[in-house]
Amino acid sequence: MKLNYSLKDKFLQHSLVLGLSLLLSGMAYSQGCTDPVITATSGPGTICEGETASLTATHNGQSVNWYDAASGGNLLGSGSPFVSAPLSATTSFWAEAVNGGTGTPVTGAARVAPTNTTNSAVVAVTSPWGLSFDANVDFTINTVDVFLASNSPGTVVMQLKDSGLNIIEQVSIAVPAGNSTTPVQHTLNLDFFVPAGLDYDLVAESSPNMVREFSSGHPGFPYPIGTIGTVVGGTINDNNTNSTVYYFFYNWTVTPGENCTSARMEEVVNVTVTPAPTGDSNQTFVAGETLADLDVTGTNLTWYSDAAGTNVIPDTTPLQDGTTYYVSSTDNSCESQLLAITVTETLGVPNESLRELRYYPSPVSTVLEISNAEPILKVEVYNILGQQVLYVNNDTSEVSLDMASLNAGAYFIKVATETGATSFKVLKE
Repeated sequence: MKLNYSLKDKFLQHSLVLGLSLLLSGMAYSQGCTDPVITATSGPGTICEGETASLTATHNGQSVNWYDAASGGNLLGSGSPFVSAPLSATTSFWAEAVNGGTGTPVTGAARVAPTNTTNSAVVAVTSPWGLSFDANVDFTINTVDVFLASNSPGTVVMQLKDSGLNIIEQVSIAVPAGNSTTPVQHTLNLDFFVPAGLDYDLVAESSPNMVREFSSGHPGFPYPIGTIGTVVGGTINDNNTNSTVYYFFYNWTVTPGENCTSARMEEVVNVTVTPAPTGDSNQTFVAGETLADLDVTGTNLTWYSDAAGTNVIPDTTPLQDGTTYYVSSTDNSCESQLLAITVTETLGVPNESLRELRYYPSPVSTVLEISNAEPILKVEVYNILGQQVLYVNNDTSEVSLDMASLNAGAYFIKVATETGATSFKVLKE
């Protein structure tokens, strides 16, 4: 049978051949992947201000990433569970599942090896140091080689940054000793995934001495990453300073590929914010007053002796001149930030019932003798943490306070009569 091809037939045949060739070309770079699906996310629901949130996602992908926006946005972290940074307000998180497809690895990319031994460690004030590059397609930087010149082992802190200088990947890699005369070639395993895009930085935040080449020591940028990307220049200090210097990273091995992603799913974490107590940060008191006498407004107040809020003290703690105390409010099991109050003693008007109060000896080793013109009803002893360590009921004008069992240090003695109270400090030997 004789076949007759029309012009239309020939056009369709040509289109089919062209499309097939493009498809085969693309397959050289990627074996393809399947879009994953997220079926559910979960979190704590509600937390207190300053707490972290643990989030999970149910999905059929290889991994899951968490973002701060429904599209685009910043990558916050990966994995399930994912633990957030401490939160100060109600926050939305978006989960995105990922599957990857891979192609044939490209080896010997960028500059294969240096031709001289000039070297340096990253200088902290201009950190990080490295190379800027573009990615024509998605790929993974599997490894790069460095040439070590330090005489002792060290650590290279590697970072991959996007065009906004956000850290996409970071890893700390221990490296062996090198040699300044004959630098030691060493491979760094990275496995940094790079989505197609421009103006990426592969940098060392810190490092031992490694070979880098000034503009006179290498042919000049750009250097190809196979046909899938290009190293375009050097970079330090998160800008294009020293763009003609080739920093550190040779003989790249990269694997082209793509990431297939799910639709993002939102998980909302509600944050309960309890207002801090209110009150003047500097207050005055007269002898005998306690924390409960300070002018503070709040709910379920808790007092602390330290700014970190670790040492709880009772509100019966006698106030001491020049001391700073810290107080929080608690509502619905959520504690507020701390309010700091520094107190200053004023002379005030002496309580008549305690005008003739006397005590001795000070320092005391065993028994502290206390006397007053009017009967003393009770004596309380507190340590410097505000904890009551002794309590004596009394109804006479003299008290022999046995302190022999107490450890050496400072103590606050609170003495009360029927109409007033005062406190004083003694040292126990």
